[in-house]
Amino acid sequence: MVSDHLFLLLALHPPISGILLGMAQRSSRRNRSRGGKQGRGRRTAKLQIDPNKAWMPDPPPHREYPPCPLSGEPIDDIYSAVADPRTGNPVRIESVVAKFTEQESLGPDERICYVGEGQFGVVRETVQNGKSVLEIVKRIPYEDHHEKQPWRKELSPGISRDYVPQPSPIHELYTSEEQRTFPRFGRISTGSSPSR
Repeated sequence: MVSDHLFLLLALHPPISGILLGMAQRSSRRNRSRGGKQGRGRRTAKLQIDPNKAWMPDPPPHREYPPCPLSGEPIDDIYSAVADPRTGNPVRIESVVAKFTEQESLGPDERICYVGEGQFGVVRETVQNGKSVLEIVKRIPYEDHHEKQPWRKELSPGISRDYVPQPSPIHELYTSEEQRTFPRFGRISTGSSPSR
């Protein structure tokens, strides 16, 4: 909150920023004349992480996936695969791009590209104000958004929106003495109740 007010004060009153800058330079000169080193200050202690208390999900299991239903090639990069709308099995993204490239009538500066969220698109590269810009001409839905595939869920444990964490209770991770040292947020420490 204080820094917001200071930023606003400096933005609205440029002469004050010059005064504060001059004060900082004088303070720096004073420290050097007293034998102090520039850049010296409080050092923050490194955060020590107890590996027994830090939880990471198990890595995804290694699976053998069926070959790509479009090209018959093996799925070598499962993280870039998309779900086949009919079977739900992983499909090579390159195979889908090749399929749509054959099906769509593309203009001279157009190409098929994966645009995210299970959709491909016809994109056109144009130059506007000297910058190259990709414009989505047409969106082509591919994946079924209503169906969550189990092969995709297991690829990203801990970060997938389909993943439901099951954390250990606090009392199993920390002793009661350790819990007492935790900061308490949202409590009024003045001892008086707020007046209305």
